[in-house]
Amino acid sequence: MPGPLDGINILEFTQIIAAPFGGMLLSDMGANVIKIEPVEGEPWRLHSQFLPKESRTYMGLNRGKKSLPLNLKDSKSVEIIEKIVESIDVVIINARPDVPKTLGIDYETLSTINPNIIYCDNTAFGRKGPYSQHPGYDIVVQAVSGLLAADNKMVDGVPQQVSATAVADYGTGISIAWSICAALFSRERTGKGQKIDTTLLGTALSMQGSFFELNEYTKQPRLDFLNDLSTLRQAGIPYETILKEQQEQSGATGGTSAAFRIYYTTYATSDGVIALGCLSDPLRKKAADAIGLKDPRFYEGYDPESPEMLPRIHSLQKDAKEKMSAKSTNEWLSIFETAGVPAGPVKFIQELFDDEQVIANDMIVEVEHSTAGKIRMVGPIVQMSETPLKAQSASPALGEHTDEILENLGYTPELIEELKRTGVTR
Repeated sequence: MPGPLDGINILEFTQIIAAPFGGMLLSDMGANVIKIEPVEGEPWRLHSQFLPKESRTYMGLNRGKKSLPLNLKDSKSVEIIEKIVESIDVVIINARPDVPKTLGIDYETLSTINPNIIYCDNTAFGRKGPYSQHPGYDIVVQAVSGLLAADNKMVDGVPQQVSATAVADYGTGISIAWSICAALFSRERTGKGQKIDTTLLGTALSMQGSFFELNEYTKQPRLDFLNDLSTLRQAGIPYETILKEQQEQSGATGGTSAAFRIYYTTYATSDGVIALGCLSDPLRKKAADAIGLKDPRFYEGYDPESPEMLPRIHSLQKDAKEKMSAKSTNEWLSIFETAGVPAGPVKFIQELFDDEQVIANDMIVEVEHSTAGKIRMVGPIVQMSETPLKAQSASPALGEHTDEILENLGYTPELIEELKRTGVTR
């Protein structure tokens, strides 16, 4: 059975992570995706190459696409783009706001050729405001959006990025795919195409559940903190000191969440590390009982004002660490499973290619790359019973589909060779 986007044609002017990831998700849904690259290849293709013009970073974000390298500053490339756009449903681009118009690939220009296109324009900060013309990558957006400060990871008194993955980029890729699907559905009902604006900043803000304000409860404390912040910065107070002030203002270092953190954290076992994830009192009580902690907060007569209670609660973390380290990871997993406590081992990504849970749910796919050979990688992120998703192919080699695409547009083999010889394409 074909995927839900079978028959949808997409043209990508994308680089690095966010927009390429969004396009790959749409390819998994069955869309035909043509990726326009610089003649030398897009930057992520050239990042940490293990073969000429091939990198793992590129392969992981461009599965299922066709590569057409073009020198977009050449007028002959403009002619090619215009021919492609005539039969395109979706255009995806991520660039500084001034670039599309300069190259003649902006929404206004392309929608004149094809009024029904859906044009997704991804920028770092949006098209308005003082940052609108600024380039921005994931670490910059983490900083500007508050994500970096919220993560509370410090080195030498300086906050560090969320480094395990590019959270704003990958989140935006999902936003791109999601919004394009919605726009395609809308076009089915109304017959009208439209322009979509996605931003890394908007995604990063949306990921922070604490980004809201209660006018009668939190507004004044926030304003008080901002006043203190200005004073502290002018006085040259170290960032780490300012961060503690912010956490106290926001309640990040106190309250129920912090008080029960021993039930939502990681512990060393005798042979590894295990994570607990208890976010309700009933689950915390189950965890305490399973570990063998005598947490006074779960028994009658608990008095939070009693002076003897605070030392007892503070000693719980030490007790928990000692008890957890006395048994193996598998022993604890068995105990927690019996008790109904959410828990899991801390694994390395290399282990997951053979992980029973991953394999049982068909999360790994195998594709054949034209130069790198067999590739095993994570597959489509959702499953659909009637319109199944599929990894259509591996990522393309640079210019792998140039002849195919141009021949379909009516270019003769001789003319294609001339375009390659003159550097218009590859």
